[in-house]
Amino acid sequence: ADRRPDSSTQKGTHAMRNAYASGGCLAAGLCLIAAGPAAAQESGSATTPRLDADVLIEIQNDGAFASENDANERNDLFTTTEPFLSFKATEHFKIESGLVLEPVRAPAPGEDRFFEDHGLFAEELYAAYETERFSIKAGKYNPSFGIAWDAAPGIYGVDFAEDYELTERLGAAASYTMDAGEAGAHTLTVNSFFADTTFLSRSAFNARGELDKADGGPSNTEDPASFSVILDGGGMADLPVDYHLGARYQEGGPGTPRDETGLVAGVSGRVPLGAETTLEPIAEIAYLDDFNGTRQDRTYATLGGTGIRGPWHISASYTGRFVDAPGAADSDDTLAELSAGYSFATGLTLDAGYRFEESANTNTHIIGALLTYSFSTSIP
Repeated sequence: ADRRPDSSTQKGTHAMRNAYASGGCLAAGLCLIAAGPAAAQESGSATTPRLDADVLIEIQNDGAFASENDANERNDLFTTTEPFLSFKATEHFKIESGLVLEPVRAPAPGEDRFFEDHGLFAEELYAAYETERFSIKAGKYNPSFGIAWDAAPGIYGVDFAEDYELTERLGAAASYTMDAGEAGAHTLTVNSFFADTTFLSRSAFNARGELDKADGGPSNTEDPASFSVILDGGGMADLPVDYHLGARYQEGGPGTPRDETGLVAGVSGRVPLGAETTLEPIAEIAYLDDFNGTRQDRTYATLGGTGIRGPWHISASYTGRFVDAPGAADSDDTLAELSAGYSFATGLTLDAGYRFEESANTNTHIIGALLTYSFSTSIP
């Protein structure tokens, strides 16, 4: 049910997330609380009510200069712009929304694009209540499962892992964090969700269409029959790594032959290599049984790292996608990338990189550049 273009055309960094609260009672409650105290109240070092805005702007150019399929050869210049707004009504209660402006249609075979086919949509809009150890949110949001689709390094490191990213679901999530001192902090999260079939599944400027229940697909059931359970941890005194463990189940919608189940395990870290140099490695493996409700099992293995020295950074990553399709030919796909960049003090980052992909027995080579700018502001 993912109407976005193939991930090979997009970087896929989703640095700002989280979304729409559904149900009349919840909506009425949000309106009452949002209209609450007119005077600002102290909340630690910040005041409430307060509106925070974080904006990530990416301008990317991908030049596919060589492919065994001529239809893959094109130049694609596009933006992925993500404004994230957070209205903090009280110290613990907030309403958050995440918009995305990006291409919502796949490019025509062999044709170049220049800022075409962009659509604006609400990826997330939800209400959240948070304390030091416990949090709950409800609305439209991105349920947690995996980290490589967001954290794999470089311009293209996330692209294959985006296949199993969960986005634009309606539902609720609850998390509890246990602080174990030198043994680190460990957070258990439970998500219950279904695919968004409301008007918020549409996009402005260029239409991607509204998702209907009749379209079928994973978790397109209009009831919270799908779920994921996640355990995250880190901060251990003698082990400078964070871990991510998860399981998920997506019930198939109308016409979808199978229900999907999945498992994921990942680690990431930050290792000092000297006074000014740091290495940030990541590794993740994900297994999806009956991927997207089809008779197809997939395994993804991602390995990568970023070396940082001052404002300079260099990244490399590899992802293998292994597809087992009963009754059809199996396939082993490969994505490898190497990129480097410079981070300016103004919040601007410039990267350039090379990507090699072997998919469906076809090799494609891409050289790309990525310009990233982010900024934040608060009112008051």
